[in-house]
Amino acid sequence: MPLRDYLAVLRKRGWIIVLVAIITAAGAFAFSQVQTPVYRSSIKINVMPARLDWGLQQVIKAMMRNYAGQIRSRTNLLKVIQLTQLDVTPEQLAQNLRVSPIESDLLMQIDADDYDPVLAAQIAQTAAEVFVEDTRVYMDQQDKAERVEVSIRDDAQVGVLHHPKWKINTAAGVAFGAVIGAMVVFVLEWLESDTIHTAEDIERHLGVAVMGIIPTRHAGRGSRRARHTPPPQSLP
Repeated sequence: MPLRDYLAVLRKRGWIIVLVAIITAAGAFAFSQVQTPVYRSSIKINVMPARLDWGLQQVIKAMMRNYAGQIRSRTNLLKVIQLTQLDVTPEQLAQNLRVSPIESDLLMQIDADDYDPVLAAQIAQTAAEVFVEDTRVYMDQQDKAERVEVSIRDDAQVGVLHHPKWKINTAAGVAFGAVIGAMVVFVLEWLESDTIHTAEDIERHLGVAVMGIIPTRHAGRGSRRARHTPPPQSLP
């Protein structure tokens, strides 16, 4: 299809794309407004070897996933619940707690989600402190040269909005609506692809030049009326 045909389609049915995009964007914005905000607080834990040894560093990287499992273990979460006096089960708390090992930086990141931004920070901070304390108790029983030192890099801050993010949702609604609108336009054009409207359509389908066009019935009646109209009488 030539470029001018695409432009003609946009001029003819572009309003459909715009309308659908507006509707989906409005729906996404409204959905974002009715959702309950969830806040996220994060904290990072340093996991460093007691000595600068490449082999010990590799052992630490291999152990980080195990450390992440320890933080989200039932035993650890029960301690967090007790210290923060939460009225939830360990399973419910685990759904709102994420632990991400950052092996390249020898870090563990804990993300806690909650409807209360202050409580989210308390959960993240407590989970980190419990893990650090338990690890230090265990490492005190190990040889000093083989120990792993864990420490909190920075205390958890008050949670920030995690979702819903209405700007992102609205933009996604616009993009999704534009795609749906374009599909609707494509279907409509496909349904009318076999319908001939103009002389250009005839030339495009048959590959021959149009030499003349039969006037419409309405135009014929008008011309007949014009032929039967008596000429104006001349003045004496």
